[in-house]
Amino acid sequence: MPFVALWLKSIGISSTMSGFILAAPQLAIVLLNIVVGSWADRLSDWRSAIVSCNLLVLVLMLVLTVWQTPWAILILWTLSGLFMIASAPITDAAALNMSERRGSDFARIRALGSIGFVVGILGAGWLFDVTGMRWFIGVLLAGAVLRVASAIALPQFRHRSNSSHTHSLGLSSSESKHRSAQWFKGLVAGMALFKQPGIFVVILGAALLNASHSFNNIYSVLHWTQHGISTTWASFLWTIGVIAEVALMWRFKSLSKRVSARHCLLAACIACVVRWFITGINPNLTALMFLQMLHGLTFGLTFLASVNFIAKRVDANHAAQAQSVLTTLTTFFMAIATWMAGFFYATLGGYSYWAMALIALIGGALILSSYRTTLEDSKNN
Repeated sequence: MPFVALWLKSIGISSTMSGFILAAPQLAIVLLNIVVGSWADRLSDWRSAIVSCNLLVLVLMLVLTVWQTPWAILILWTLSGLFMIASAPITDAAALNMSERRGSDFARIRALGSIGFVVGILGAGWLFDVTGMRWFIGVLLAGAVLRVASAIALPQFRHRSNSSHTHSLGLSSSESKHRSAQWFKGLVAGMALFKQPGIFVVILGAALLNASHSFNNIYSVLHWTQHGISTTWASFLWTIGVIAEVALMWRFKSLSKRVSARHCLLAACIACVVRWFITGINPNLTALMFLQMLHGLTFGLTFLASVNFIAKRVDANHAAQAQSVLTTLTTFFMAIATWMAGFFYATLGGYSYWAMALIALIGGALILSSYRTTLEDSKNN
């Protein structure tokens, strides 16, 4: 993700078009979530879903090596992104299931994902610094091959029973349609939960805080390298952000006992506005390192505080629906902001960070407005 805008630029794709390309997978998953979920449900096992998704991504990456017109990239990137995003929760569910069966620590396994991201981004930054972006597709293709090989090596997570399908992930067509209908009803029910004054504006504000990261997620490396920072140092800057995020997540449990979720979100808003405003004036490398440390607050704190806010206010019977609303809103606003970021960068360049600061400020204003409602607040919620 950090290098894709740099690659698109290297092959002559405009910033406006690149914003559209990079927003498309997120819009697709919002629109097609039920369809993809129903398809996964009809497969016999989580392993089958994971293998199928990764095989499709590999095929699409192979096509991308020979078909690189702007509209071809849009189609292939959207489809591959759709299957990548769709496979992530299935993979997490399978990993959690296997961890429980084997008695292993899922949190430590999941932490390897963050370590892998750090190793991957540092390695890619060094490679692209030495060779340029001509190996970008090769790196994507190598990653796709490794994921397919890993997926094929997975064990069966669930097995069909001759006497019953209780332990099978596979569903009949009618069952799948019923499940999709139930998902939609659950989403509607989740929206209804936010009729309580103040709750919806807090969730909406949190979604906008997340969306304010869209420009940095996509165009930061391109922007930094155009101002003389090597891809190696750009990848190091990204690594600082990931480490800060992990550190915040490690300490959040104790923090949440002392500070309410809404206060945490307001702190995240302030951090966002400061981070994006100063980044927009093209600070030097040392200043960028300190600004990247704020990622733990701007992203990690926003995510954990918003999830915690819902968990404390919604009963267990409706928690999944409420979290689905948060996820859907966050993905939708992130997609819109990513699309807008392409237009901003084409006209404003690095000053586009100020537009992200404005989005964060609007999100913070919404959260602040909840204090004018009857919504109660305490250190426990």
